[in-house]
Amino acid sequence: MRALTITSILSCVVVLVAACDGEGADSLGRNRRNGAVGNSADGDNDPTQPGNCKEGVAHPGFANVDFVADRKVGGLGVDRRRVKPYSALSAEFTRALGAVPARLSASESTYGQVPARWFNEPAAGAVSLYTTYSLAFTACYDSMSGATYAAAPTAETAGTECAKLQRKVWQRTATPEETQVCVDFAVGLTSEPDARRRWAHMCASVMTSTGFTTY
Repeated sequence: MRALTITSILSCVVVLVAACDGEGADSLGRNRRNGAVGNSADGDNDPTQPGNCKEGVAHPGFANVDFVADRKVGGLGVDRRRVKPYSALSAEFTRALGAVPARLSASESTYGQVPARWFNEPAAGAVSLYTTYSLAFTACYDSMSGATYAAAPTAETAGTECAKLQRKVWQRTATPEETQVCVDFAVGLTSEPDARRRWAHMCASVMTSTGFTTY
């Protein structure tokens, strides 16, 4: 990816990740994990909030000490965003872009693929994040062959395309702030002279955010 360093790409992706994952509820007030809607400003009667669900029975250990007694109670769903495993990426790329990047099969070790009948909790890192961006960039570039992508993105065209892509990739409607981050990235990528490649970078940044890489 000429004219862009790994550091600059990851810096932009981090901004998009933060924008995507900032709140625990969408624009309708629903918790993204379980679809519940809170009707109270202070959390009363909202099962997603701390203190409104029956807690499990304590299981004291040695010397009758409950080792999790000081664990803070959190709202349901706030800590359940999990990295998608390698086994899910082929179907997810197909869903989002209609095709699987040709180099995905060669990136198995990057994502920590485990042998059959074994399980390891997937974890994201700088290498896997950059690999996802690289794979997404290629798939995005191949899919962006229409006339819209022959011209450099503007605030208007990027706004339309960012919102449409975010809705498809994340399977939810992006907030105005999330879409604006995407627009700023696309319009501000002046170091890339090729219009189609700029659109592909925009697309790859959306594909590398938590809305796509995690559940």
